[in-house]
Amino acid sequence: MPVTAALLLSVTTMTPATGSADDRVTIEKLTVNGTGCRADTVAVALSPDKEAFTVTYSAYVAQAGAGTGNKDQRRACSLTVRLNVPATTQYAITAVDYRGFAHLEPAASATLSARYHFQGSGAPTYTVHSFAGGLDDDWQVTDSAGSGLVFSPCGAGRKVDIDTELQARADRADAPTSMITMDSTDSEVASTYHLTYRTC
Repeated sequence: MPVTAALLLSVTTMTPATGSADDRVTIEKLTVNGTGCRADTVAVALSPDKEAFTVTYSAYVAQAGAGTGNKDQRRACSLTVRLNVPATTQYAITAVDYRGFAHLEPAASATLSARYHFQGSGAPTYTVHSFAGGLDDDWQVTDSAGSGLVFSPCGAGRKVDIDTELQARADRADAPTSMITMDSTDSEVASTYHLTYRTC
């Protein structure tokens, strides 16, 4: 399954972004699929100020090297959520912070591929982040929409597809095991999707 990244399209702004949230905003986790996640290993939550939502994975790991197989080297997760907002409000994702932990032997490497995309809003594009060998620490990368914000349509909560893929690579099959995860060593770190709002 191809993995894509944050869609950055320019849009005509009819009304300015307000940046503030409404207390009626809620989020739903609709579907979870993939080799890197089961439904019971993924949690979705809105921040108290409604200006971000988080996706927490508790069993999302790609590994390569001794004791691993081909299926362990590439793990993917496809998640669909719906952010419910008042009919007079639109929202956009302004940036995404992806976090995790990696132990990569000097000759190993890893990649994170990611995308988020409003269903029905055109073809998304991809972002890929690479990690070099010799890493043994938490990591964080950020995708920013910049000035190309894509807002949800007025009058409905639009579904958002979130696809990610982790891949670990070793220089040989019997190399010491390397791994990359989409959570920290204590499983408390989440991917954060930052939001902004505007009035229709």
